[in-house]
Amino acid sequence: MSRIGRGLAVVVALAGVAGPAGAARADAAGCAVRYKASPYTGGLTAEITVKNTGGVTIKGWTFRFPLEATVVEFWNAELITPTTVVTTRDKGWNADVPVGGSISLGFRAVGVAGADPAWFTVNDLVCTPAT
Repeated sequence: MSRIGRGLAVVVALAGVAGPAGAARADAAGCAVRYKASPYTGGLTAEITVKNTGGVTIKGWTFRFPLEATVVEFWNAELITPTTVVTTRDKGWNADVPVGGSISLGFRAVGVAGADPAWFTVNDLVCTPAT
């Protein structure tokens, strides 16, 4: 996979989406993730949009991605792990994402950030690049 320059949008598709704690997976599920980073001296901020492109509602979610910096603030998600593989989950009020709906997330990180994240997961399902 080629590296994508910082600040560019990345659109990826998800093969399926399931809720946390073993909820059933649906073949008709899917999503698209858009990521845009804005670096500054000593860190970066990023905007993330996760859109439900599948045929079922996402009922609860955990979102993960690798990052070579330390997240110090995350909005619209509960930050669980701030380094290496950043892990977040819904805040309750945004747990359900209807078909065609989306959630907007973002964060601020400090430290040296390399390339944009190479992958994203939603509920432990690996996102793949959109064609």
